Amino acid sequence: MNLDRLYDISLKWKLLIPFLFLAAMGAVALFAVSYRFQAQIIHLNEEKRLAANYYYFLDMVQSEKERVISLATLVARNPVIAGAFAARDRDRLMEILGPAYEELAQFHGVEQLHFHVPPATSFLRVHAPARHGDEMEAYRQTINEARKTGRPVGGLEWGVTGFGFRGVVPVMYGGKQVGTVEVGSSFGKSFFGHFQESLDADVAVYVPGEPMESGPMVFASTSEQNCLDKRLFAQVLTVDEAVFRTDTWGEKDVAFIAGPVRNFSGKTAAVVVISVDRSQTMSVLEEYRNAAVIIGLIGLVLSTSFVWFISMVFTKRIGKVVEASKEIAAGHRDTRIETKGKDEIGVMAGSINEMLASLEESRMKVKAYADNLELMVEQRTRALKESEKTYRTLVEHVPLIVYLVMADGTAVFVNRFVEEVIGVPAQRLSGHHEAWTEHIHPDDKARVLKEFDACLITGKKFQSEYRVLHQDGHSVHVWDHAVPVFDRDNQLVRMDGIILDVTARKELQEKTVQAEELEMLGQVSARLAHEIRNPLTSVGGLTRRLLKSFERSDPRRRKGELIVEEVGRLEKILQMMTAYIEPKSIELRSCDLNDVVTRATIALKDEIDNGGLSVETNLDKSIGDIMLDCALFEKILVSLMKNAFYRMKEKGRIEVTTGKDGPRVLLTLSYEPPFVADDDIEHFFYPFVVDYPFRKGDTAKDIMDVPICKVLIHKHGGIISVSKEKEKSVKITISLPRE
Repeated sequence: MNLDRLYDISLKWKLLIPFLFLAAMGAVALFAVSYRFQAQIIHLNEEKRLAANYYYFLDMVQSEKERVISLATLVARNPVIAGAFAARDRDRLMEILGPAYEELAQFHGVEQLHFHVPPATSFLRVHAPARHGDEMEAYRQTINEARKTGRPVGGLEWGVTGFGFRGVVPVMYGGKQVGTVEVGSSFGKSFFGHFQESLDADVAVYVPGEPMESGPMVFASTSEQNCLDKRLFAQVLTVDEAVFRTDTWGEKDVAFIAGPVRNFSGKTAAVVVISVDRSQTMSVLEEYRNAAVIIGLIGLVLSTSFVWFISMVFTKRIGKVVEASKEIAAGHRDTRIETKGKDEIGVMAGSINEMLASLEESRMKVKAYADNLELMVEQRTRALKESEKTYRTLVEHVPLIVYLVMADGTAVFVNRFVEEVIGVPAQRLSGHHEAWTEHIHPDDKARVLKEFDACLITGKKFQSEYRVLHQDGHSVHVWDHAVPVFDRDNQLVRMDGIILDVTARKELQEKTVQAEELEMLGQVSARLAHEIRNPLTSVGGLTRRLLKSFERSDPRRRKGELIVEEVGRLEKILQMMTAYIEPKSIELRSCDLNDVVTRATIALKDEIDNGGLSVETNLDKSIGDIMLDCALFEKILVSLMKNAFYRMKEKGRIEVTTGKDGPRVLLTLSYEPPFVADDDIEHFFYPFVVDYPFRKGDTAKDIMDVPICKVLIHKHGGIISVSKEKEKSVKITISLPRE
């Protein structure tokens, strides 16, 4: 097929043919969808109707079950009947119940009235008095269950007379169970006939055949056509759920629901099929289909005529536009197209007219631009240089490091802010990237180089947080972020990056962690103080009263004194715990840290004079004055050194040093206890870890425990940390602000 011939077809046919095709397809699709939708609605309505019928059927079964149980209960609760049954007097029972049974059978559909004696032996069938004495324990489970449980039992069950409703109730006389009475009704045509009259639907009950593999067997039905197949019967029995189907039985279209019918124990014993005739429904669907086809054809003819008319009007106006375009192409620039209306063709004609006017205006502008091109180029060049100068000024003065690194690792630009971060001029860092890496902290260097080199190879962005060393030796925490720049061939050209000083953020994080630790210590202290105070007061007071009642020669007096001593020691601990909770305030003023350290060492030596302690100091004289509560900080240092002294078992050497660390001052205490474990470092600031003298009986000494020292150091804006050096040495580091 030559597709080029399609271009020769008239525009009206190009519009008409696709429309006809789409209209026909749309009509067919609309008919198919609407027909299917209508059929689904009918299908759903039929399913809902049959489901309601099925539940009505189950309600009838439940009602009949309750009716036979109620009748059996009326008989069992009659004391005259119970007395005659207990006496095993058949004649008396027949005399009482014979007339009543005939009325129940005639007007209420009762078919059986049966008395049984344990375990399940027939005593009297009121409906068949001559038959009695047969054993039913093997197959009458309702009788067995009622006898064992002592409660009424009812529902559908197979018996001698077939499948029907049974209501069995224990008969009590003199406080003892003397047997059971049973009332039975039919589960047959009368039951199904009532259902058919109520709902205008056929019903059939199927039970398993003998053997089971032979398929379903019709137990009772209101219709002559019963077509439940073996597979669906097995499905309902197995799944135990109702199933809706539509089918053709003989020459009749039907919709039916097949659902389980449960016996007295709740097990599925049969399948009920409720069906309705669909002939009228199918007739309505067929009428709907014919009407839809006729309406669709009429609509197709009308729409085709309308499109034919529109296309004729449309193509006529396009023809005028084409003629005007030919004149314009021939050089008649003053030609204008007539515009009628505001539709697409009118807009197109107007646009062509505007285009012609714009072309004329553009021609005049091009001529003017050609005359002034040189001047414009000069102005653009000057503006570009000013923009570049402004950008460079901005980059040089931003409060972060800006750098450019080429793909081979050469640093081609670093702004001047780098000198404020690490104290090195930007010119010294130009060249290979290793000039910068020399200032990375040794512990972070290998990791950072590996990550940055990987980004240069893969062309991915670089992000890392690490430490750099300032020219004066202190560490600076930085965050480095670089993004790749590619050429047109997607090859890496360079990495553009920035470096931020995040030291303040890191210090804030450390202070936050320490604040949380302090909060935990406060909670512990408050809890312990509360738990100890009341019983401690009671024990101390009672013991002192007992001591007054003892003679000095009484051997029990020494035990009481020991209790008083231990209570005193606990009271001292409680005082320390209370001190943790009390608010701490400081008064800052300018102090020489070295003088405070010197006074603290002298005070320590005056207080501990056993010859086993030596304190060595190594003080940096260039520190100058810092803001401290001088007397309180001296007490803090004395308490920390006492803590070290008692951790060293009252013998050893303490080394105290001071020095500068950038904008902060460092004070360190180092000592070697006999043994130090990782847990000792981790629990260093826990209370009551060290055996202070008062814990051995000396309550006269006043020592500030290390948790309080930590709180007060934080009040000074400082940070205290503990680490283990050389496996045996403990190092306490205090970092304080210089200003």
